[in-house]
Amino acid sequence: MRGRGGDTADLREHNLALVLRYLRDHGPSSRAQIADSSRLGLSTLTGMIGELKALDLVTEGLADTQSRLGRPTHAVSLSGDGWVVAGLRVDVDGVRAKTATVGGDHLGSYADRADLRGGDPTQAIRMLAAAIDWIVESVESPRVLTAVSIAVAGRVSPWGDVVVRSDALDWADVDIASGVRDQLAAHGCGGAVVQVVSDSATAALGLVRGELRERIGERTLLYFGGERAVAGCVLVAGEPAIPGGLGEADFARIPVTIEGGESCRLGDAVALAGLLTTAGVRSDAEAADLVDRFPREALSVLLAAVAEGDEAAAAAVAAAMASLAQAIEAAAAVVGAEVVVLDGYLGVLGTLIAPSVDAHVEVIALPSHPSRIVDGAVFAARDARLSHPSRIRD
Repeated sequence: MRGRGGDTADLREHNLALVLRYLRDHGPSSRAQIADSSRLGLSTLTGMIGELKALDLVTEGLADTQSRLGRPTHAVSLSGDGWVVAGLRVDVDGVRAKTATVGGDHLGSYADRADLRGGDPTQAIRMLAAAIDWIVESVESPRVLTAVSIAVAGRVSPWGDVVVRSDALDWADVDIASGVRDQLAAHGCGGAVVQVVSDSATAALGLVRGELRERIGERTLLYFGGERAVAGCVLVAGEPAIPGGLGEADFARIPVTIEGGESCRLGDAVALAGLLTTAGVRSDAEAADLVDRFPREALSVLLAAVAEGDEAAAAAVAAAMASLAQAIEAAAAVVGAEVVVLDGYLGVLGTLIAPSVDAHVEVIALPSHPSRIVDGAVFAARDARLSHPSRIRD
C-alpha cells in the first residue's frame, strides 16, 4: 500500500504539469477549455488551479472578451513572474546566457567570448561559473532562480549531467552539471533544476516554442541542424519523442547512397568540411581547421564559390542535398513525420537547393541564427520547471 501514496502524488504532479503545458501552448483559457483538453473533471481542476495559484504559477481574472449575456467569463493564465529560468550555451567561441521568467518574459542576456578549443574544459568551466554568478546576481528579490539548462554541442548523458562526447570542444565525459549545482547551492539556490542538453535539441525546441510555433502546430517534426556536422531530434506534437529527454536523434548514422552507387552515412556525405574539400575551395587540413574554428566563415567560403558560378561547389551542394533528401525520406517513414526543419548550415544550403522529398512532408529551410540555441535552452529550462511544479519551492 505504500506505493499508492507515491503513485497518487506522481499522478497529481503529472496533472498539474498537464495544466501548465496547456496554458503554455494555448495562452489564457477558461476552466472549461482546460478541462475539455486535459480530460480532468472541473472539481479536480478547481483544486489544481488553486494549488498552482498558491505556487505563483498561474493567475485568474476576467477574460479579455465577454459575452453580453450570462455570467462573466474568467480566464486562467500562466504567470510565473516570481520564478526565473536561465539558458546557457557553451561552444568553441565562448559562453552565452539568457534569463526569463517562467511566464516567458525576457529578463537579461550575457556573453563572454574566448577560444575554448583544445580539449581542456578548465577555461570553459571557469567561464561557465562566471555566467552562473551573473545569473544569480541578476535575479532580484523576491524573484527566485528555479531552473538552468546548459546547451553543449555533442552527445549528453541520459540523466543530463555529463557531456559524453563533443567533437567541437574535443571533450569526453566532462561533468559540468555537478559544479553548477554546487555553485548554486553556495548562492542559496540549491533547489534549482540543473540539466545539460544537446544544442541541436534545444534549437529545435526553441523553434517549436517560438518562431515556428504556429506553422508547425501539433505535427511530428524532424530537425536536421548543426553548425559543422549534422545533428538532429524528433518532436511529436511539440514535445520530445522520448519523455524525459529532448528527443535527440542520431540522424548522422542514416545510410545513404552517393554518386557511383556507394553507400555511406549521412554525416559523412554532408559534413561541412567535406563539402569544402569536395568543392575544391580548401584542402583537407585547411577545411578541417576552418570549420573547427570558424564554421560560419567556412560556410561563407562555400556560398561564395557557389555564387561565383563554381561548378564543383554547386555540384557538392547538390549532392549533399540529394543525400539529405534520402535521409529525410527514411526518417520520415519511420516516425511518420509531417514537417522537417533544416537549420544551421544545412538550413542555409537548403535555401539554395531544396532537398527533393515526397509532397506529404513539408521542408522548412531556415537561415542560421546565433541566438537560436541559447533561446532554446531557456525554453528547455522552463519546460523542466513546468514538468515538476509542486517542487518549485524546494
